[in-house]
Amino acid sequence: MGFLVLLLFSLLGLSSSSSISTHRSILDLDLTKFTTQKQVSSLFQLWKSEHGRVYHNHEEEAKRLEIFKNNLNYIRDMNANRKSPHSHRLGLNKFADITPQEFSKKYLQAPKDVSQQIKMANKKMKKEQYSCDHPPASWDWRKKGVITQVKYQGGCGSGWAFSATGAIEAAHAIATGDLVSLSEQELVDCVEESEGCYNGWHYQSFEWVLEHGGIATDDDYPYRAKEGRCKANKIQDKVTIDGYETLIMSDESTESETEQAFLSAILEQPISVSIDAKDFHLYTGGIYDGENCTSPYGINHFVLLVGYGSADGVDYWIAKNSWGEDWGEDGYIWIQRNTGNLLGVCGMNYFASYPTKEESETLVSARVKGHRRVDHSPL
Repeated sequence: MGFLVLLLFSLLGLSSSSSISTHRSILDLDLTKFTTQKQVSSLFQLWKSEHGRVYHNHEEEAKRLEIFKNNLNYIRDMNANRKSPHSHRLGLNKFADITPQEFSKKYLQAPKDVSQQIKMANKKMKKEQYSCDHPPASWDWRKKGVITQVKYQGGCGSGWAFSATGAIEAAHAIATGDLVSLSEQELVDCVEESEGCYNGWHYQSFEWVLEHGGIATDDDYPYRAKEGRCKANKIQDKVTIDGYETLIMSDESTESETEQAFLSAILEQPISVSIDAKDFHLYTGGIYDGENCTSPYGINHFVLLVGYGSADGVDYWIAKNSWGEDWGEDGYIWIQRNTGNLLGVCGMNYFASYPTKEESETLVSARVKGHRRVDHSPL
């Protein structure tokens, strides 16, 4: 790695004492300086080394280099037009050698009609879900100890399962004080409507967990990134939920009402949302505004909202993704809120869902005595 960085210094006319050090990520480099074929090729070699990428033959490597160059040009163009320092940034992340089409095929579902699923869910938003009086300026469930580490779904469009388990993990931790990682693989294998990796929904996961008496832990039913035979009946110890709710935008909904419903829900627990994520491909940080979404009605992915905040007057949601900690903001993406768009960024306001679980008697008793295993106080 050090030799490759020194080679880049030489190609860019920098000294070895430059501010770019050999231990910094390729994401820290100024990509506007890489303009010649030789510089881009050396940058590609550095990227390969950082991500441990090895190709089958020279033809495949040449193909990936060409895709890398196209992505590099796109990144430079998009970053040059950022509206503010807080606007989202693109970078040469671990997906930089695949095309947008390859990315969608491997990590997303085929676009799905949200309106059809809303009819199938057949659950209406409760009127009280629209109200949220005096919410705190920011909220982050990660700081409350109820969010598991970011996971990696691999080459399986199972974001729906990860978003669902994340919501159940959090609800269980809030209710019992115990944080446990749950099995996405059980949902991929056993939720028949999902057809394995690529056709699941958050609410279907919650329905399945309710109907089958709970969900296995990740230790008991580990993830394999592909559909297999359902083994739910072999698992004894399961995490249960009491029900689930939906946040569904109707024809009568206003953007303000929907945002208030999301705020009200997220102050109680993290929530699973559907979204068009095609443009997440090269995201590395900042507040994502969704201007390049292909279709807010064509849902293809699910993320878990774990909180919200603001930066210089720009409001955002904090969303946990399932593409590993080396994507985005340590595995998370900040998505702009209060945009004035009824559908929200990339359709995320359209259809959200979350499980419900009553607090255990032990936790209620502990709170009465003044002890809390999960801190519910504002940040």
